[in-house]
Amino acid sequence: MFPVLTAPEIARIRRFGTVHHYERGTRLFAAGEPGPGMFVVLKGSIAISQHDGLGHIVPVVRHEPGEFSAEVGQLSGGHALVDGYADEDLEALLVPPAQLRALIIAEADLGERIVRALILRRVGLIESGGSGPVLIGGPESPELLRLRNFLSRNGQPHQSIDPAQDSAAAALLEQYGAAPADVLVVCPDGLALVNPTDNALARCLGMVDSAERNELY
Repeated sequence: MFPVLTAPEIARIRRFGTVHHYERGTRLFAAGEPGPGMFVVLKGSIAISQHDGLGHIVPVVRHEPGEFSAEVGQLSGGHALVDGYADEDLEALLVPPAQLRALIIAEADLGERIVRALILRRVGLIESGGSGPVLIGGPESPELLRLRNFLSRNGQPHQSIDPAQDSAAAALLEQYGAAPADVLVVCPDGLALVNPTDNALARCLGMVDSAERNELY
């Protein structure tokens, strides 16, 4: 899932990207925003973490020199599922989505390794459910089932909380005036929606481009 590229492999990638320098603490990408592509660490490191709308932050991985940050959504320029920061002064090779696709075609053997890692990362994020929106509602709620199905079909990690088992979640429902049968969705940026439509939820999660192209499932 986290291969380390050799110097010759990085040399093969260089023609597809540009080298950038970032100061420690610089935000490289954020969950819910369009991802810039794949960062190959040359010097320094990148810290990857997940967060949800309730403010929970969980470290995921730290990319060291020779490693790269991305998941399969970056092949199409999709929104990021995690947050990435320069954990120290950073020198990285940035490969934009279009060039990443070109790299995978032109450098077949290397591209296969990269794609495998990107897919495994996406699957891991979905299975962990540690990022993405938080759905607050009763487990038998039809609205909760609809929203969970929508997110699962579109490969979006999420987590559900039963307000009957969590007093803080119950307080949030009350704060937003939601009825007992309603579902409150808290997006990663903190925006809260009551019983959102599929398109409203897609926009909340930064899936606007896909929604406008009618590519949501």
